Amino acid sequence: MSTNHNRIRVSDLETDERDKILATNSKGELEFIATKNIKVDSYNALDYDQEGKALDARQGKILKDLVNNKTDKGGFQGTAQDLANSIPDLNSANLKLGSYTSTRNDGQLYTNKVLSTDASGNLKLYSLPISTYPAPYLTEIPNNNYLPNTTGNIVLKGSFFTPNMTVLIQGQTVNYITFISDNEIYVNITIGSEEGLFGVTLNNGLSVTFADALLIVLGTVYIPTISDWTNVANPISFETGEVLTQTGYSQGSALLNFTLDKTKNYSLYYKMEISPLIIPSSIGRGTYQNAVFLRDQVTGDVYSFFIWWFDIDSVNLMCRKNNAEITAFGGGSFSNFNLRFHFNNGKMYLYMSGILLYSFGDNEFQNSLEATFSVGLFDYKKIKYVVHP
Repeated sequence: MSTNHNRIRVSDLETDERDKILATNSKGELEFIATKNIKVDSYNALDYDQEGKALDARQGKILKDLVNNKTDKGGFQGTAQDLANSIPDLNSANLKLGSYTSTRNDGQLYTNKVLSTDASGNLKLYSLPISTYPAPYLTEIPNNNYLPNTTGNIVLKGSFFTPNMTVLIQGQTVNYITFISDNEIYVNITIGSEEGLFGVTLNNGLSVTFADALLIVLGTVYIPTISDWTNVANPISFETGEVLTQTGYSQGSALLNFTLDKTKNYSLYYKMEISPLIIPSSIGRGTYQNAVFLRDQVTGDVYSFFIWWFDIDSVNLMCRKNNAEITAFGGGSFSNFNLRFHFNNGKMYLYMSGILLYSFGDNEFQNSLEATFSVGLFDYKKIKYVVHP
């Protein structure tokens, strides 16, 4: 452009006219023109990706309508935070699944269902094969002391519970089940008149029975805590109601600080388990393992109950008095070693998994006793001392 044309008259600069802008005309000369005559290079669509084009206001209006339609339930106010706050809850009213309408009603099909995508990427509900769902596992029945001839709720805690899981309790009537979560259910039962330990069967498609899981007893139940153990000989460890092997194959022991009172009817319960620190196949055939010692507090006589091990399915429980053998009880599979010493009207009885194993003579256990538990190969679980009325 020639500089000879770029001259502006002083008179033009002195005029007091608004809405003017200095620009070049078609000849390259500088002159003032009205802003309303300026042409903007706009584009009325959203499919253009080259620079230099301005968005047409009509497209801005379309975009605004889209935003309003998508966020009208959340009250979008224009800021990023407002937009985040406007996202609605994902409930059946506003969650839209392709080919799965929000009004669809399949009933209560939440059991063994999984939300996944089909080959086209659409979300759909699929049935979960029963065979792939893990079997239920019972870990705890809190406050596991229930009275005969009563009705009420018991709590089961564990894993892989389902809403339609069935529960059977040996010798009891299950009235109904309340599903809380896959780790907890309430079971309303009517308890029978018999005392003892009873099995619980859970079925979520796979059935598992947990033997001697529920204790029904008439009396006051004492469960030892860590502070209830004295004369501790390490290595040994404790949990509430449990005495545990701390170092595999190394013997430890502790005295239970409860007196087994001869003036009362009482029961001493415990379950023996192989310590997880022990490999069962490493226990030699014919191994003797001291287990529980009952000491007469007056005469000092000691009754020792110990394991004579052949293999996990062939285990004998034996008893000695002052190292002289009284009897070998037998026992069978080690999984059945739920033991109960029951002192009733001056006579001692030994039960295994609810079955009477042995009745001691009238001259045995005539004084109060103290109990010592020995570990090294085995753990003791579900230890309870019950004083009966």
